[in-house]
Amino acid sequence: MSEMKSAWEKALEKAEKLGKPSAEELKQLEYIPTGNMLAAKFLQEEKFDLDAELTKYKGSGARQYIIQGAQEIFMRNISLPHNEQDKKVTSRAMAGIKLLKENKKQLDVIYDRINNLLSYYEQARQQTFAQFKKNFETKLQEASKTLQQSAGAGVNIEAQIQQQFQDEWRRTGNELDAQYQKTLEEHKQQIIKIA
Repeated sequence: MSEMKSAWEKALEKAEKLGKPSAEELKQLEYIPTGNMLAAKFLQEEKFDLDAELTKYKGSGARQYIIQGAQEIFMRNISLPHNEQDKKVTSRAMAGIKLLKENKKQLDVIYDRINNLLSYYEQARQQTFAQFKKNFETKLQEASKTLQQSAGAGVNIEAQIQQQFQDEWRRTGNELDAQYQKTLEEHKQQIIKIA
């Protein structure tokens, strides 16, 4: 019967196979989280001076990793707006990226595309919701007539109707989001490539 190894022993074996990290990998492990933290602070605190913080690392080999870490967080926070808070966070994330990038003109071109996309998305979402609500109300009236004719007993279906409305709207909203999300992701990939 073979000996069973603990998870710790297996992890040690894997670590030995990978070898020691290089100096470059150690810098990444140290400074990318610093960039993540600075970006999160920039998103949360309106008066946080990200540019001043980045200047502290100028000339060090760490700056590129801090920028990489900050960019990761900013990119995750550029999203389709479902409410005013989403819009504010996306706008702030885009401002943060602008501080990181050198080619501002190329970035502005992509930002114009993103802003147009988000504007179209908001209009489409409002129109889709209005049409969805109208169709749902029509179906509800038809179902109510059928229910009144067939069931004389007082059935409390209001909670079920609300749940069905939410479920169907969530499904419809997710389909709409998927259409716009693909284009947004393409724009975000273009941002990553900008120096």
